[in-house]
Amino acid sequence: MHRPATFAVLLLLLLSPFDSGADGIRQLQIHPSRYADAREALVDAIETEGLVPSPPSRFGEMLARTGPALDQDAPVYDEAEVLHFCSARIAWQVAREAPWKIALCPLSVAIYTLPGEHKTVHLAWREAPATSPGGQAANALMARIAQAVSENAGRAGWNP
Repeated sequence: MHRPATFAVLLLLLLSPFDSGADGIRQLQIHPSRYADAREALVDAIETEGLVPSPPSRFGEMLARTGPALDQDAPVYDEAEVLHFCSARIAWQVAREAPWKIALCPLSVAIYTLPGEHKTVHLAWREAPATSPGGQAANALMARIAQAVSENAGRAGWNP
């Protein structure tokens, strides 16, 4: 059993700088940053974990395209995508804990900017229930990815 590692993961999650709502969605604002820089940092962070992101869901484009038909003319996002990926190690762990946890895969991270706030990039992701080692491992992975994006989102070269 890896008690020091488990303790470290729990400590990371409890002291994490990420905002979390009651709905289990965590978010992180990266400011100042550019969308393209943060998106590249997100793909790099996922790949650094040994994972391969699927083609992104272009969520912002879908809303922009369907908005007029739904009388929704004001944009919610300037740019918005959702990247999906799966960790075989975590998938096996959660599947062995309970077969219904298949719904936790793939993991996903949304990246977006808001209209008029082009210097702030947002990340958002769902937390897994942390009541099991698999859920804790998934949350630790997502926290590592978000932290890596925050650290590598091109802020060092920012020139407004």
